[in-house]
Amino acid sequence: MKKKLFALLLGLFLLFCAGCAPKPVPGLPPADYPLEFLFSSGAGAWGTRLTLNADGSFEGQFSDSNMGETGKDYPNGTVYLCSFTGHFSLSEKLDIHSYPLTLEEVTPDRPAGEEWIDNGILHVSSGPYGLYNDYTDGKMSRNFMLYAPTAPVFGLDESLLSWWPGRFEENPPETLNCWALWNVEAGTAFFTALQITN
Repeated sequence: MKKKLFALLLGLFLLFCAGCAPKPVPGLPPADYPLEFLFSSGAGAWGTRLTLNADGSFEGQFSDSNMGETGKDYPNGTVYLCSFTGHFSLSEKLDIHSYPLTLEEVTPDRPAGEEWIDNGILHVSSGPYGLYNDYTDGKMSRNFMLYAPTAPVFGLDESLLSWWPGRFEENPPETLNCWALWNVEAGTAFFTALQITN
């Protein structure tokens, strides 16, 4: 009798816990992960590289070289840089092209502002440029959007398209033809390499 009662109570407990368990977060869209993104204007020696993994985690590096920014102890110039890791979570996709992401965390390898000299170059630790919001005193943005290469260009935000490498094509394609990671709050955007189409 005691064994039956125990089994019944255990079953009810497990059933209750199953009802309280969080719903699984949907995965990122099918792709050839990891995806290698770049945020850059194409002009100047600066850029932020970001590698996105299938579980939403990422790692990246920002660097900005200013060889004309010299001093007595650093005649070879100045480099601003940051290595970082972090994680995105995914909300329900909007459609087959659009996936809203939330930046849950980002961790730089060094505090911003650290300086050291190596080989006559002044190195200055910076932040993960492209991930934070310029309009909120350097706070990280939270809202991002991941677009698939099949996303139609028509109707996309101009702040996204202003960074899109396809804008330089003689005949810009009607779809992105690359993955795009758009910082909704700051208007900055990361892209994978353009896919070649016939």
